[in-house]
Amino acid sequence: MIKVKLNNMSNGTGPKSSSKKSTKKITTVKEVRETKSVPITVELNILKFLINERPLIPLFRILKKNKELHTRELLITMRSWGYGQSLLKRATNLGLIERKVKKDKSRGRGKPRIYNSLTNKGREVVGLADKVGYAK
Repeated sequence: MIKVKLNNMSNGTGPKSSSKKSTKKITTVKEVRETKSVPITVELNILKFLINERPLIPLFRILKKNKELHTRELLITMRSWGYGQSLLKRATNLGLIERKVKKDKSRGRGKPRIYNSLTNKGREVVGLADKVGYAK
């Protein structure tokens, strides 16, 4: 146990004239758990993506879980249309997401669906984000 003496200060500038001094007991925690640091070897480019392109990580996690989604399903899952579309474009330009045009045979007319999937580089970024522990 540690005893700490506290001086009672008055509203003025100097100490109080009375000789009352209070003692307060402070208890300390006896058990301290040590954590071991684990070295992680990472390419500098992947770490750079992780730091600079942090908003893309939720998008990558959705694609990692679902393997391949067409754009509308992906944006609905993200619950974001305008901002989600800009994130998708940025990730495609960086080469982290691959977009494939697939035409379904059962569908009639209309535009073919564009399916989005992670590239190997994107998988490495998501793996590092999970190791480092970025917020989910």
